[in-house]
Amino acid sequence: MGSYHHTVGLGLLEGLRDKYGDLVRLAKASRTRPVLYVFDPEMMREVYESYATEPPRFEKSPLCQHRKVVGHCPVHGDENKAIWAAIRALLQDGSLLKCYDQAFDDIAADITRRLGDLRHAENALNDELETEIYRWAIETIGMMIFGIRLGCLDGPVHIPTADNQRPEKTSMDDEIHDLCSLAKRSLEELTPAERLVRCSRDIADGSFLVRSEGTLNPENPTFNSALKAFDRHFTLTEHFLMEALNSLNSGELRPEQVLLDKLRPLQRRILPLAADILLAGVHPLAQTALNMFYQLSLHAARQQRAHDEVHWSIASREAGCDTPELPYPTGGVVRRNREAIIVGGYEIPAGVDIVLAHGVTSKSEKQWGRAKAFVPERWCSEGWEPLKASRAHPLASMPFGEACPGTGVVGKMLASLTTRVLDKYRLEWHGPAPNMATVGVNRMHPPYYFVLQNAA
Repeated sequence: MGSYHHTVGLGLLEGLRDKYGDLVRLAKASRTRPVLYVFDPEMMREVYESYATEPPRFEKSPLCQHRKVVGHCPVHGDENKAIWAAIRALLQDGSLLKCYDQAFDDIAADITRRLGDLRHAENALNDELETEIYRWAIETIGMMIFGIRLGCLDGPVHIPTADNQRPEKTSMDDEIHDLCSLAKRSLEELTPAERLVRCSRDIADGSFLVRSEGTLNPENPTFNSALKAFDRHFTLTEHFLMEALNSLNSGELRPEQVLLDKLRPLQRRILPLAADILLAGVHPLAQTALNMFYQLSLHAARQQRAHDEVHWSIASREAGCDTPELPYPTGGVVRRNREAIIVGGYEIPAGVDIVLAHGVTSKSEKQWGRAKAFVPERWCSEGWEPLKASRAHPLASMPFGEACPGTGVVGKMLASLTTRVLDKYRLEWHGPAPNMATVGVNRMHPPYYFVLQNAA
């Protein structure tokens, strides 16, 4: 891509915007159709309000092939859209979300305890941090779907020793994949919850949900590895769904079972929905949490203020905040138009992939005061007027897009985690800036240089 061949993620998108403007058509030889990048919130509104777009379908993906083979996923077309729209509406219902307050807080307390146990020399967090965050993400999303604890946070944490710790990479080891401690143990040693964590890490680390040379070619070993991983993931999801339904049917309804109870009329069709929620949600949630920790570690004053208020998320909600300032899990939202639409005065023919680059507009000086600064107060009803988020276009910042079912609940999950961690600890970063890459989501790559100090 000319001068952009070494540029990745938001850097690529920002470069396109700066050089070519708010509407950029990019054709690549490896694609059958061009991509249209939209960098203006008002043009994004035109795309959303056309009601002529939908998420692009990766029909020959390993996941689609697996779903065809398993045979009991009969939800398609308009029925599928209606179910997901209903789930999104449920997860934006404040009264329903309150049912998860205690459950999410208990999970956050458990992961906070485990993070404390991960510390080694001078309180540095060891290389198992990423797996622990994935444990938390799966346990939290599992609680939302199933209304039960899965057990991802049970047992002792993995403590690296001279015999089992991960060797530090050199410049010659780029192709060697890091393995979490669960991948070094046999499946027979792992609990079902640990198998789900390991399987989810395999899917994320292998980029099995991302279009690539490996996932487009059924003859490629990556394609077959992805099929096996999705099959294990589906089987484990079914195990926990059966456990959850048995719990639901055997006693009085608990607050955290409210979503599963509302989905119960779908019967067997709950299974593919639950599997898809885990597949779509775990990786972005875990990476958002890691990026959030990194941003907090760079801003000691913000952490001190949070600690002084004891519970940052609770204090923020009382001040009028709906969601904290979240790192972007992706660079933007991808839609494909079913019919020709008008965007910015241009006619866009049917079949074009349209990228709505919310990740870029969320850092645009046109929309925000001190756009790239970490200013959580901008989301509060009280604060300095020039920095308030209400001054920006309503579509300038949409971390999870317009239609993501998790938009309403993700803030609560992360607020529970942040409240518990910052109440007890201080996050510091002692090292060079991390490498960031966009492979499906914006991912922060190890090594991590977090230090977890006890709160004063």
